[in-house]
Formats: sequence, C-alpha cells, structure tokens
Amino acid sequence: MAADIKQFFEVYPAQPQATIPVGIRINDMVFANGLAGIDSVTGEPAGDLVAQMSKILEHLQRLMERAGGSMDNVVRCSAYVTTMADREPIYEPWEALYPDKADRPGLKALLAELPAGHLVHLDAVGIIGGKRTRIDIPNITARDPAVKMGNWFFTSRCHGNDQTTGKIVEGGLEAETRQTFENFATLVKLAGGTEDNIVQVNMFGRDDSYKEVARKVFEERFPDPAKRPVCHQMVNVVSNSMQISIEMMAAL
Repeated sequence: MAADIKQFFEVYPAQPQATIPVGIRINDMVFANGLAGIDSVTGEPAGDLVAQMSKILEHLQRLMERAGGSMDNVVRCSAYVTTMADREPIYEPWEALYPDKADRPGLKALLAELPAGHLVHLDAVGIIGGKRTRIDIPNITARDPAVKMGNWFFTSRCHGNDQTTGKIVEGGLEAETRQTFENFATLVKLAGGTEDNIVQVNMFGRDDSYKEVARKVFEERFPDPAKRPVCHQMVNVVSNSMQISIEMMAAL
C-alpha cells in the first residue's frame, strides 16, 4: 500500500501564524475534515450561519488551490449544523458558488454537536484534475447530485423512489431499503460500472430501530461477506416522508 502513495502532504492556510492544516492531499485526492467558518489565525467565528458557511467555502477554495487544483475538482461535501432550521440556509452560499445544477458537487446537511459559537462545519473530498459528471435516474429528481469524477462515483443521500413514478414506494422501511439498492444498481450502471464496484454504503435512520431491518436487506443484496461493501449505520436527520436515506461510493 505504501508503494502506491506517490504524494502525501498536509495543506496549511497561507498565513504563517496559522498552525492547523485545512486538509491533506494523498496522490490526486484531497480531503478536508471539519472545516469551520473561523479566522485561520485567531479562531474567531466569522459571524452568523451564512457568514460562517461562506468563510468555510473560502477555506475550501484555498485548500484546493494550495493542493494544486481548484473548486472544479470538489466532488462531495458533508455539512454539519446544530438545528434543523439551519440545514436550508447553508445552501445559499453553496448554490451561489455552484449555480449550475448540472455541474455541482454533492452536498448533504446533517445534525451534529459543534463547538461553542460554531454553527456549521464541512467535510470535503476533491480529486485533482477531475471533472464532475452528474448522474441521474430519469423521473427521480435530486437537489444534490450523484457525481462521477475519474474512476470514483459518489451518490448523494438516496431514497426508495420508484423509478417510474418518482414517488417513495409503499411498504415502509424494508420496501424503501430494497428500492434504494435497486436505485443504486441503476445509478452505478449509468456511471459505467456494476454493483461489484460499490465499496461503501452509509445508512441514515431517525433512531436505532431501523438498523436491524436495513442491515438484513443489505446483507441479502450482498450475500458474500468477502465481497460485501463496507456499511455504516448512523442515526441522523431523515425526511418525514421516508423511513431511510442511504448513500453509496463506488470505485469504477
């Protein structure tokens, strides 16, 4: 594995007084974890929620540039806010930065406890030299896209939408979970791969009660433990109109 790593370095802010790296680059991939809307030197929050999100995107832009790329190479982000009401406003600076729906990284907004004064944090993944390609299933609308970049394919949080009607299937948790995996199979095929290329799935439910049923469906879908993707099950925000959300990552 070590022989496969050609580049590995931390990326720091431009200010020499800033001692905390904003991310790392490993070969052509860039990772940021917990970017905060704060001054890089003083650590003071930038202001209200939108101001902090805007500052985070400035940090992300500098990270990508100092890593050798640009914001065109960002492929997926995860935002963390402290209240349900704060999930929507962070999209204002995000969509201003990426106004083209056909060329926008995936973004999801989750709930989390953050340090005092911090209203939003952001994780990000970028691929230097990569170009985003949005992948959609016809009849299913998605605010946040599934994105192919190079040999990697990331979905946004997907749901149990019927591929003909676009509506959430009836039948509750188990039916929605099965339909979501059907949708993954379609998406990864549209991206040029197969279900064998799926390397990780992240499941989200409102409480722990969803885990047993969802895990059963997952293991039925991938019966060989040796070839089964990594699966993480988490409790976080899920829309009232559905029982589960799942995201997927594939190496094509």
